[in-house]
Amino acid sequence: MTNPCPYQNKSNNLKAFVLGCDPTAMDKFDKQKEFEFVFGIKKDKRYFAGININLVSLGLNQECAYIQNLITRPLDKETSKNPTWKKEALKYIQPLKAEFDTIDPSGKLPVFLTSKLLYDVLLNDDEINSTAQELYKLKTTIPIPAGSNKLNRPLIPLFRHPVYAINNPKQEEYRKHLIIYLNTKLE
Repeated sequence: MTNPCPYQNKSNNLKAFVLGCDPTAMDKFDKQKEFEFVFGIKKDKRYFAGININLVSLGLNQECAYIQNLITRPLDKETSKNPTWKKEALKYIQPLKAEFDTIDPSGKLPVFLTSKLLYDVLLNDDEINSTAQELYKLKTTIPIPAGSNKLNRPLIPLFRHPVYAINNPKQEEYRKHLIIYLNTKLE
């Protein structure tokens, strides 16, 4: 089984990183699916659809993002069912940081986190771990400052779960906050 490739547009229009957990997905027979690119982005749009809707709601799209998983290889169990996921994820943080630093040496491009699990594992150990609701209600600094996380880059929760869809009217304040940030920091 091969590891899926990161997705990137070859243009110089990179505005952000999009980070998934891992490429593990099982079919209805509990057999591992194989992807050529992360999220099956070039063939099976369903894994990236919710993320893309969030990006479009912010005035972005997959063509201005470098899209990668924290854990680059498929695991034996899907993320939410894997009790050792966090332990495994810790092994991949430094290689991912090096990969992102090669692409953006400035460290200024934000990383959109597609899962709360990513926030949990990337937040520095001495930082207060906020709930998803606290993050989306802006009860903490968003983006999470570079100095507060292991990637040393601004982190922005942009979770895949439908409750946190940016086009949801309940997330309007959060969406506006992110648009202001992106318009001031990425221009």
